[in-house]
Amino acid sequence: MNRVKALYRSWGIGCAGRQVYAPRHRAQWLNRIGEAGVRLRAEFLYQQLDALLAVRQAVRRDLLAESRKHGATQLLQQIPSIGPIGTALLIALIQTRHRFRSKRQLWTYSGLAIDTSDIAQYRYVSGQLRHAKKPQQLRGLNENPQS
Repeated sequence: MNRVKALYRSWGIGCAGRQVYAPRHRAQWLNRIGEAGVRLRAEFLYQQLDALLAVRQAVRRDLLAESRKHGATQLLQQIPSIGPIGTALLIALIQTRHRFRSKRQLWTYSGLAIDTSDIAQYRYVSGQLRHAKKPQQLRGLNENPQS
């Protein structure tokens, strides 16, 4: 799909939307290309796209059928914004929860963790960046510990 749009854009033909892929509009889109060699290349790209779309549908069916075999499928689909394909991909990527030592590692790996950050963890002291969570390091940077 990217290659088809890239071909049209390289010739200065605007192709926003999904209409450029539709089989019933292909003749109209191909007529916009002036050069015969480029038009032939676009036709080959459309043939590849048609073959890949058929394969894509078959793989999608198989992926969904395989994911339904796992008990975690219904549990994961309860999470907002995770549909059947997202659930199948999560199950395929995670494989087993025993790969992870803790829940937090699993959440981070799968992208379900809450992202937290604290901007006040570091401070500049005497021109050097220091960790602010250990106040004893911040107090006596230039002091001699032997005195």
